[in-house]
Amino acid sequence: MAPLLEIRGLGYLSLLKNVTFRVEKGEHLLVVGQNGAGKSTLLRCLDRITDDWTGEILFNGVSVRKIPRKRYAQKIAYVRQGGETIPDMTVRNLVLTGRYPHRGFFAPISRRDESIAENALRLTETDTFADRKFASLSGGERQRVWLAAAVAQEADLFLLDEPAVYLDCRRRNEMERLLDKIRRETGAALIEVTHDLNRAADSILALKEGEALYYGDPVGILRRGTLREIFETELDVTTLPGRERPIVMPGKALSEEPR
Repeated sequence: MAPLLEIRGLGYLSLLKNVTFRVEKGEHLLVVGQNGAGKSTLLRCLDRITDDWTGEILFNGVSVRKIPRKRYAQKIAYVRQGGETIPDMTVRNLVLTGRYPHRGFFAPISRRDESIAENALRLTETDTFADRKFASLSGGERQRVWLAAAVAQEADLFLLDEPAVYLDCRRRNEMERLLDKIRRETGAALIEVTHDLNRAADSILALKEGEALYYGDPVGILRRGTLREIFETELDVTTLPGRERPIVMPGKALSEEPR
């Protein structure tokens, strides 16, 4: 059986170079790397916002260039970093925009659309403020609403561009819990751009200057030499009592002279 998503030799200008990986149904893949490594560009290529890439992107074994855009939009949900502010729209109406790929911009909202949106609100725990104006929400609440719209889209794959950015520790933990809950209850796969190397996931892709320097099991990247090559700084890998997986902590900068 073909994987949900398969990338073969993806290239885009000088920003991505021969990137290859795959994502199975229900899998959680992290994409890491320094700022400017090509992480967000990768998501734009996968969502076909950027369409003049080279190589192959296969969805369920079919080239995405052969899949009608509307059909592809029903399968891929892109949650951008921070999202935009919509002053006069309520949370419920914003979540209903997730139904656009299924019904078109000018088609009336059906009872099924409303039911799916209500389920998305409950799943993302945004139903308690569904009638508030989106602009009145905190940053963490807004990000959860964009997630709810993606859930309402009934996508098979979520593209998440740093969903926990700008969030404090408590809300970052809440976001991670919600993402795990969404994946568990919808069966969707997640591709998540993050700077958090301690984030639990099934696999990890590390980019540097547009190239994939590592792809595989998240534990395999936790070697000081590998981390130094990717991030160009020293990172310490340590274990904590009661925690099976090692964690990454800041180390001494490479430019720092020993005393």
